[in-house]
Amino acid sequence: MIAVLDLTTPTTWTEMSEYFLAVQKHWKICVNCGIPGLGTSMHLDNFGSAGGGTYPAVIPPEYLLTRLKIIDVSKQAKRNPDFVLSLSIAMQWPAIKRDSQEPTLLLFKFGWVEPPNIKRGCVCNMPGISFELAKWIAGNLSHVVGVATDTPTVESHETREFTTRTNANVLGRAGVYMIENVRVHKKVPEQGCMALALPLKMLQSVHVPTRLVAFCPTRQTDQKVVMGLRKTDMTEMISRDHEVKLDDLMAVNSKA
Repeated sequence: MIAVLDLTTPTTWTEMSEYFLAVQKHWKICVNCGIPGLGTSMHLDNFGSAGGGTYPAVIPPEYLLTRLKIIDVSKQAKRNPDFVLSLSIAMQWPAIKRDSQEPTLLLFKFGWVEPPNIKRGCVCNMPGISFELAKWIAGNLSHVVGVATDTPTVESHETREFTTRTNANVLGRAGVYMIENVRVHKKVPEQGCMALALPLKMLQSVHVPTRLVAFCPTRQTDQKVVMGLRKTDMTEMISRDHEVKLDDLMAVNSKA
């Protein structure tokens, strides 16, 4: 059996409208930090003439249906709220050490919980991945098309103070999209799942609300979820024209 799990953190129209108004007016807001209130969002910068990157709206759909692999470091992050996952530690996971053979979304699970009374909606102190790890993913894992996290940003305190040496910069230039504020369901295993990311198709926007869904085995198994074709029984191909007399219904409605 396959379970369909919603990994989306909700948002509100108020939160989104305030954010996009600030973007429209070119205000500097939460630079290299995160906004939990925006919910699950996809982030991908367009660097124009500088090269690399694009907009979420033009990502090929075959890169949105992916193999989902989870890197769970929630225990380490619980001991250290500013934990930074280094490349050397991340190499313990096969998903980081070896490139996949299919489009893959790496989801980093830190077990982050939104703190109360956030000032101006921004959060800067949280766990994250190191620049070296982001650089490794961008340069060596060619089948990794996306990086996701349960925190509001892919940055860590090692990269937050920079303008170009950031995780978003190195991943974006490699065409790797980022999904932030993911709600990691307890039932999601580290391997065996597929994910479907559905970013709102907003043109010329580098940060858009996104629905993220996982398809996972309902029990622990060595099998993985795949998408394939199945031969259809001819009885399932009967048109609804044979089940519902549309002409008769239209005639009744016209008489009424």
